[in-house]
Parts: sequence; structure tokens; C-alpha cells
Amino acid sequence: MTMTPAALQDGTTGAERLLFTSGPRLGWVFRDRRQAITPYTEPEPDPQALASQLTSRRERAERSWRFSLRWVARPLLPLALVLYAAGTLARDATHRAHPGTLAWLPFAVAAAGIAWPAWCLARLRLARDADPARMHQAALTGWRHRAGEHEQAELARLDQVPEWASARSPGRRTDIYGGTLGGWQSLLTVHGASVLAAQPLLVADFSGHLASSELTALARRHGVPAAAYPLPTGLAASGILAWLTPAQFANALTEAIHAGTSGGTARTERAVDVRVIEQIAAALGGQLTPARLAAAVQAALGQPIPHGLLTAYEAELIGGDLFRDAYRAQIGTSLVRLDAFVSDLARWTGAGAPQPPRPAWYTCLALEPGARSARAELLTALTVQWLTVAVTQSTATTPAVIIAGADEITRAHLEALADACERRGVPLTLLFRHLRDDAAALIGGASATAFMRLGNHHEAEQAASFIGRQHTFTVSGWTATQGGEHSTASTSGYSHGTSGDGLWDQTASGGRTRSRDHGRSQDWSQSDTASDGTSWSTAQNTQRVYEYAVEPAVLQQLPDGALLFPARGTASSGLLAVECDPQIITLPGAAASLAPASDPAITRPAAEPDGWPEIAAPRHQPASQLWRGSPADSEPAWPPQRPGPRWPRPRG
Repeated sequence: MTMTPAALQDGTTGAERLLFTSGPRLGWVFRDRRQAITPYTEPEPDPQALASQLTSRRERAERSWRFSLRWVARPLLPLALVLYAAGTLARDATHRAHPGTLAWLPFAVAAAGIAWPAWCLARLRLARDADPARMHQAALTGWRHRAGEHEQAELARLDQVPEWASARSPGRRTDIYGGTLGGWQSLLTVHGASVLAAQPLLVADFSGHLASSELTALARRHGVPAAAYPLPTGLAASGILAWLTPAQFANALTEAIHAGTSGGTARTERAVDVRVIEQIAAALGGQLTPARLAAAVQAALGQPIPHGLLTAYEAELIGGDLFRDAYRAQIGTSLVRLDAFVSDLARWTGAGAPQPPRPAWYTCLALEPGARSARAELLTALTVQWLTVAVTQSTATTPAVIIAGADEITRAHLEALADACERRGVPLTLLFRHLRDDAAALIGGASATAFMRLGNHHEAEQAASFIGRQHTFTVSGWTATQGGEHSTASTSGYSHGTSGDGLWDQTASGGRTRSRDHGRSQDWSQSDTASDGTSWSTAQNTQRVYEYAVEPAVLQQLPDGALLFPARGTASSGLLAVECDPQIITLPGAAASLAPASDPAITRPAAEPDGWPEIAAPRHQPASQLWRGSPADSEPAWPPQRPGPRWPRPRG
């Protein structure tokens, strides 16, 4: 989808002003208005229920018709005849020419006896003639009309609710893993502009691709006092080394040199390097700069030094009596290491003492594009060390901090910076290009963790494991059985039998009896049995499985401007899909404010000033006052005072 911003007459993008809305916005979440519609409570007409109602109506009409014939028509019509006859006889007996009032009573009784049955008969005919299908279609048409009116009323009620609601981080620290250059530029533009509306912002861009360039250009277009320093060429102009005391500079430089190393040997080397720098700083009378430190290290190594950096006394002291021969032999490795790193700092900062810059509401330290080198890693680590010291020792309002390319910072240094920001209440946003090494060890330590596109399948799998798994029921098997049965049985039998018996019996008295029995039987039987049948059965088996809530392939194919926020720590687990494309603010249904959807003032006023007033240049003051001075002295003259709603000021 292509989105075209609305342009003002002066050629600037008018919708860009809405990005400068107070609140740490990360993007927008699409909310379909139709999902917020109150459901229509009236149920849809049921044809079976309607047929049952029609049957009941017909039965009631028949009962009423029978009741009217039995208890209304039959009693009232004879009664009307009797009353008419009685009235006629009475009129003849009295010889009255005109009937009295009671003469109309028979006709009224007869009318009642005829009208009620006729009405019941009409009801019965209507009930018998009613078509259930036609009645259901008419009821369904009416129901659809009422449901449509309800939906239109709900849409009119929700017309002021933005479809694109602003999404913000739930905590002070936010870690974002993955992403492309285009995605980072969009995220930094949206998030950075919303932060600038409320407080100063410091961006440390270690991506090596100038991911903060879009945010810097946006801030300058809208008159934000901005200072962008490319590193290393702009190291002297940034003035970050001017904030550090000699002791702080010694510790910061040592930690930067030994970034990424651990163990007892590394700890010993760090301690030796700090001690050597402290001794050199004492010999230089506390006037420690990168150029003077580099010259002092070269003097300690017996090498020629540039003219004008050290006095003759300092050069003689450091090259002679400061380090004894035995001690110099022990610290030779440290001196060589310091010479390798400090010489580059001296070249970048120049021979003069670092000068604090003019304060700016938006400050960007961006590492220049180039090949990976040890000197660039030193500069990155030194910047983080300076930032940690500045946040730790600040007493006034500190700006929010965004670090793009936090992969280049070691775990110990990042944890120290995060702890310092947590104690001081400084919002911190870390952007990691990959989810591996120290970045993988840090996952889960922030208040909120989000994911952008992770092309590597191992990193995508780790992100999916962090998001979590869930139980689902899936079909594990499907069984179909078909069978048949056929049987035939036949049985036949035959039996025949004959029996005969004769008996003579003689007594002494001379009598004689003779009897004879004869019997015959025959039996025959036959039976046939046949059966035939077919059987069919199906069975579906489901089982509970424990699968990824988000498959790794989904994380590998996310759009450039998409973020996935796991909803951790909430009553219902799930994901929040956030779009961080700055052009979304140009859509009619996009919310510029972070107010809840029920707030009537969720959008900015339609009337905007035609232009921004000129911003008075802030008075020159040491950069350290931005974080160490009083709140009144630490605020640059931005946001500008202009008609309309007042911009929020930083809170001390």
C-alpha cells in the first residue's frame, strides 16, 4: 500500500508535525472498528421456531372457533328468537304501535352470537392460509434491516476512534532485536520524534550505516536544535572527552581498550594501564588531553614527540625519572598498547584541549560507514563509557538515550549503562542487529523486548523460544474402516420309526386275555438361513502438542517496518504487532496522541499554525551543564513557544 503525505503550501510535510507528539511511541497498532461494535442482541429468526408458533396459533384459532360455536352461537341465537317472540307478544298485548327500547335487545343478542363466531372463523382461515416459508422470509428481512441500522449507529459512534492506535513501550528500557536498515530508519524516526516532544534525546548510532540519518533530517526540518557528530572525524567537536576528569578519562580509556576481555590476566592489565595513565596525568599536572597523553606515552617509550605538546620539563620527567628502568620494563607492554590506541584519539581530537559544544535538544553521535577495525571498536566503547559516567554523575534532567547497533558493545558495559539509566530514570532503547553472543545473553533483561526481522534461522529460533510455546490440539490420526459380512446356512433332516408289541396273560381260573400294540412315526424338517451386511466406521484422533507461539519462519519473513511485542506479564499471553512506518501518521484513521481510544481529544486540533517561529539560539554554556546544572540552566530553548497547545517541558 502506497501512502502519500499531505503537503503544506511551504513544501514541507504537514503530517510530519504530528510525529512530534509527547510519549515514547514505537509505532501504531491497527484496530478494526468493526471488532469494537456492540453485538446486536436480537437473535436471527428461527424457521423451526416460527413454524411452531404458527402451529400454536392455528390450534388456538381452532379452539376459539369451536368455543364460539358451542358457547356463543348456539345459546345466543335461540335466546334472540325467544326475546323477539316475547317482545312481539308483548307488543300485541299492549297494542303499542312502535316498539320500545327492549325491542332491540333480540337483535343485539343475535348480532353478538353471529359476530364473534365470524371473527373466530376469520382468524382460523388466516392461520390455515399462513405460509411458514413466506413468514420466515419477511421476518428475516426485517431482522436484517434492524441489524444494519444497529451496525450503522455503532460505526457512527466509533467514527472518532482511530483505527491506528499509537503503541508505546511499557517500561523505561526497551530492547529490539533484528531489523534491516530501512526498518531501523523508520523506527528511529517515529520513536525519536515522539521522545523529542517531551525531553532531550541522545542517539548513539553504531550501526555503521547511518541509521539515524532520517531522524536527524526530520529534526532539522522542523527546527529542533540538533547537533550531529560523525565519528571519528567529529570527535573533537562533540566534546564528549571534555566532560571527563583525568581519573574518569583513565578508567574510560582503559575499559574501552580492554572491552570484551575477561579473566584475571585482563583484570591485571587493566589495572596496570589505569595506573600508568594516572602517573602520566600527574606528571602532566592534570592537564590531560588525548594529544598530550599520546606524546607522553611516546616520550616514555623513548620516541620523538611532536613539538609544542609537552614542555621540556614534562618531556624530561616522563622520559627519565618517572618510570625506573625495572618498572619501565614491566610496563613496556602497557605503554605500547596505549601508544597504539591513544595515537588515533590524538589525531581525531587534535592538539588543542577538547572544547564543550553548544547544548542541543537533539544530539547524535554516528559512527561513519567503513570497514570494521579495532580503532572503531575503541571509539564505540569509549563513547559508551563516557555515556555511563555522564548518566551516573548527572544531577539534573537527563535526555533519553537510544543506541543503534548495540551489538558492538560488550555485555558488561551495556549492563553498567542500563543500571545507570535505571537509577537515574533515563529511558533507554537498545537496537541489536543480531541475536547472538552478548546480545543473546542480555535478552529478557529489559522492561520490554521486541523483535524485527531476523533472517538467520538460528537467531529466529532463539527469538521464537523466548516468545514461548503454547499448547494446541491437533489431529494426529484419521482411521477409516469398511467391512462386509455374508453367510448362508441350510439344514434338513428325516426320521422314520415303527414299533409293535404282543402280550399273552393266563390265570389259574381258566381265564385268558390277549392284547396287542402297534405304532408308527415319521418326521421330516428343513431350514435355510442367510445374512448379508456392510459396516463403515471412521475415527479421528487428536492430541495436545506444545509448539512455538510464533514459528521461526514468521520472524524470518517479517516486513521491514514490523515489530512483534510478546505480551509478557499480562493476564493473557499473546503478541502485539506494531507498524513503525512514519507514513502511517498521514492516514485519516491514525492517532497522533497516546491518549486512550475513549478520549475525545485523541487527535490533534485541525487548526495548525502555518509555520514554526524562529528558534532563538541557546546561550553558550559548558556541555556538562546539560546534565549537571540546575534544571533551569540545563534546558535548551526548544521546543519553541508557539500559539496553541504548549509543549511539555522536561521534569527535573
